[in-house]
This record gives sequence, structure tokens and C-alpha cells, in this order.
Amino acid sequence: MARTARYTAITGFLLLLATCSEGSAAYVGDRFFPSTLATTVPTPADFYNPPYFVRLPDTATAPTTHEIDIPTTYSRLVTRDLSVFFTETFRILEDSNRGTRSGFDNLVIGTQYQLYTNPEHQFVFTVGGTAAIGGTGAPGIASSFSTLTPTVYIGKGFGDLPDSVAWLRPLTISATAAVAMPTDPVSLTATALPSGATTLTETINPKILQLGLALEYSLVTNHYTGANRTGTRYPEGWVPLVEFTTSTPLNGPDAGKTTGTVNPGVIWVSRYLQVG
Repeated sequence: MARTARYTAITGFLLLLATCSEGSAAYVGDRFFPSTLATTVPTPADFYNPPYFVRLPDTATAPTTHEIDIPTTYSRLVTRDLSVFFTETFRILEDSNRGTRSGFDNLVIGTQYQLYTNPEHQFVFTVGGTAAIGGTGAPGIASSFSTLTPTVYIGKGFGDLPDSVAWLRPLTISATAAVAMPTDPVSLTATALPSGATTLTETINPKILQLGLALEYSLVTNHYTGANRTGTRYPEGWVPLVEFTTSTPLNGPDAGKTTGTVNPGVIWVSRYLQVG
């Protein structure tokens, strides 16, 4: 199969209000997994992401489409290991054929379940996924069909490394793998011709393999609300990181063609707030 790759840096700003406490599943042992911008944190947690700015890569096909997304997410723990979350995205599209248009994308409902945790080795394995509910967004912006995306999440901190490589202990890796599956594999679009006739255009809605990887160097330290390491635990510090995302259609005319982004950045974490 033909395989191409395109990498474009995303500029974003994330302001995250979170309960970063002992009861928050964002901790795995002594390793805190901060909320990241381009990928999904591998632990269920309580948080709210206010709207932030994402400039996506332009499409390579004519007409070139410029896209800006402004998403916001709310996540809530149902139990210590299970969370549900909701994401709504305001989208701005611009191309030479249709001009500029904007509106809300379909509402996304998701869940994460922390299936396995090894606190000693700072390892976590989580399953879950999302459902973008078709028809809940603006016409011309959102799809009329739904998309189901089962996802697996893995996180690993390296605080268990020996003293000989102590400089690698702050390293944290998180990864996701998902397949986006539209409920309608084909869409038909009706176009009125000047003669009065109507033509139908068939568009394949492909299944898409989505991969994400975040490499972090966690300078976060643990703090406590009480003296002498008592009370509620919370994180504080800096996390330099670089995130990678790829998207590969599994069927349709672009099957096997991969597009992706490389996203360097830094996150500052405190008890109630994260800024990325």
C-alpha cells in the first residue's frame, strides 16, 4: 500500500481545572499523569478543559481546507477506576469553494475504565472509547452519522529504574490506539444542476486507525495539604513533552495513507490548575 506521512506542529493552549488528589486516578503509584493537549491521558480522572485553540494541518486535496477547532471537555469519575466524559467542539472551516463556515461538531460521549494498575512500576492499562453522536452538530460542519471509536490506553513511568540510570526516572510514556468506525460506511450527497436535474455523489466514510504517543520528562513533585507529608496529596511542577499523533484510513481511496502531527510543548501542574 502507498504510505505517506505529513507532520505539522499544532499550536494550542490548555487551561485545566482538576482535582489532583490522592483520590484522583491521575496518580499511578507516585507518578502523576498530567492531561495532555494532542493525546489522551491514560487514567480516568475528574477534570474540566476550558475551550482552547487547535490549528489543524491543511488538507492536501483541492480545494485546500483550513480548519480551526476549539474543543472543551468535562470528565467525571463514577468510581475510582471509571470515568465518563463529554466533548463539544466549535469548528471553523475555510476553503475556496464554500468560503468560511463555522458551527459545533457532533457531541462526543466517552468513557475510560482503568483495567490494570501496577503502582510499584507506575504502569497503567485502560480501556474505553468515544461515540460521536450523528446529527447533534451543525449542518455542513458535523456528520449526519455517528462514529464509534473503541480505544486502549497505556501509561508507564520509569521511577523504578536503578540508580545507575537515575536521570531517566522522570521519563513518562503514554500511548493510545483506536479505530474510528462510522455507523454509515457511505454518504450520498445530492447536487442540483442548472438544468434542473439532480446528481448524487457517493462518499466513502472510512474506518480510521488512530495512534498517539506522548514522551514526557516529569519534574512534578508530590505535595501534601498537611505538614510532614500528611493530608491530601497533590502534584506540582513542570512537564516538558513531545506528542505524536497519526491517522490512517483502513479503507476507501486514501487507504494506507498516514497523516500526523508532532507537538512539542510544556505543561505546568499545580494543585488545581494545569497550563500547557
